[in-house]
Amino acid sequence: MNLEFDDGTLLLRDAPEGVPYAEWDDRVDEFRAQAYRYRSLLDWADKWQTDSSDDSQSTLRQSARQSQPLDLEDSARSYPDLALTPTIQVDPRHYQQAALEAWREHERRGSVVLPTGSGKTFLGLQAIMDAGVATLVVVPTIDLMNQWHATLTNAFGDQLPNGVGVLGGGSHEITAVTVTTYDSAYRYVNEYGDQFGLLIVDEVHHLPAPTYRQIPEMMIAPYRLGLTATYERADDKHETLEELLGPVVYEENVDALAGEFLSEYETIHLEVELTPEERQQYDTEYEIYREYVDSHEFDIWKERGYQEFLRRSSYDSQGRRALIAKQRAEEIARTAHKKLDTLDTLIKQHHDDRVIIFTANNDFAYDISQEFIVPCITHQTPTDERTDLLERFRTGEYSMLVTSQVLDEGIDVPAANVGIILSGSASKRQYAQRLGRILRPTDDRQPARLYEIIAANTKERYVSQQRRQGVNSSADS
Repeated sequence: MNLEFDDGTLLLRDAPEGVPYAEWDDRVDEFRAQAYRYRSLLDWADKWQTDSSDDSQSTLRQSARQSQPLDLEDSARSYPDLALTPTIQVDPRHYQQAALEAWREHERRGSVVLPTGSGKTFLGLQAIMDAGVATLVVVPTIDLMNQWHATLTNAFGDQLPNGVGVLGGGSHEITAVTVTTYDSAYRYVNEYGDQFGLLIVDEVHHLPAPTYRQIPEMMIAPYRLGLTATYERADDKHETLEELLGPVVYEENVDALAGEFLSEYETIHLEVELTPEERQQYDTEYEIYREYVDSHEFDIWKERGYQEFLRRSSYDSQGRRALIAKQRAEEIARTAHKKLDTLDTLIKQHHDDRVIIFTANNDFAYDISQEFIVPCITHQTPTDERTDLLERFRTGEYSMLVTSQVLDEGIDVPAANVGIILSGSASKRQYAQRLGRILRPTDDRQPARLYEIIAANTKERYVSQQRRQGVNSSADS
């Protein structure tokens, strides 16, 4: 039997009947399997080399397959072995070493869950050295791709004849160690899925999306590592990651690392009252929404119930009015006038700190930027301008930034020690990521603070409770 990589799949030429993981392809009169079954097929054929041999398992596989060993030729693999050492030797922290060992014990497959700012990128470098094969690193944003590229270049650049490759953001350079975005990986994985033995997926909670999951499916990479601070998804699709990458092999929470490796922190919960005019408008709009939802018995806090509500609003005029009422009520709560009064007080209180102000939408971020003369970053901000603003923030030229959701993940902002949430979703992931923006230790080791300002007696109170569940804090006022 001969294994060939063919357009994101494995073509099994001259395969025997009963070959696992494969289906007959009438177009070529051969068996075909998904590319990620590469390692399993080698293991089935007793051709996979592990760190320690297990003669009993080998014998069991052979007897289950056929009496004679299978003659298998591997033409699928196109990736080279690598022997890399970092330019600067840094001892891993105890939890990073434990995570690496756990990953190795699970045959170099699985995900590691570590808080933002705890060194997931460094763990990725350790995994690349440990696996010793060509590696593809997949990340969600251009900014994060550039950060990984700089880190990989500093660590291994001199040892790679063609440097660190970049696939995305206008670049198309494939080398033995390449970093790419989810979108670019999805676009080209059928071409390059045979050229990497290790797949590292940063912010791996994005991977279960229907398009992105094709990235691991169409790669033969026998070694796989997922990295994230927030593994679980509200839709439970994170459960698919175990088959595609392996199980969660190591996890550490924020509180376990706070103090020694991350800043000590406290979360402070503040409520403000709506003005009489805002209260009247909010109650009127929210009642329209609630009456419609209650009359149709939607389980609105479950994804299926909310999707049904949205579906009905597309053709039911009353449903459409209810959706508009919901959006208006949320806007009133998000932009409550007294939130700005409280923000003004906090800005004055923390004038010597490095502050990030988080909002839920661009318009509110721009309003705050103009009102308080604070630089603003949204997804509309050009890359060069965003890079310049972040650099000035790091150096202290700017002490404050306001953003919508673009800094929620994937951006290294080590100087921030105060976060102020003016509005956001019920997502635990978003809350944990925003907390993570301020947890990298500062020179003076002062505790970080995350303020959350919500409108009292509105839906925001429940949203706040939902997103804070499971995210521990050393103090919660």
